[in-house]
Amino acid sequence: MSMKRGKKLSDYAKFYSEGDLFGKLKKVSGSLGNHLLYYVFILYFLMADKTIPVKVRLAFAAALGYFILPADLVTDFLPVIGYTDDIALLTFAINNARAYISPEIKEKAKTMQDAILGSDKLTENDGEEKE
Repeated sequence: MSMKRGKKLSDYAKFYSEGDLFGKLKKVSGSLGNHLLYYVFILYFLMADKTIPVKVRLAFAAALGYFILPADLVTDFLPVIGYTDDIALLTFAINNARAYISPEIKEKAKTMQDAILGSDKLTENDGEEKE
């Protein structure tokens, strides 16, 4: 699926699911780079924050839904350039999320980033490490 002319970002929210997100991260975390992985976790934790307006959280879900799709504007299977559109969209979402990013969210994202980079034992259901 590619982003079509006239398609709104919010249309991609339907592609977000926690299981699919962690499934993709398990497959591609080594090739994403630290910043992109950190941004994904920032958005993931912001989506759970009920103090953030639903419309704003929907935009975060859309950015993560777009990230999950393997065949988007620039297919993720292309070496080197496959994630450029994902990086651009996640960066855009993070820039719009700055007002909501607390030190606690940053710490949670960093902990998850360290967990997934240090271990391939991340669960698909809740993002916690298995014992």
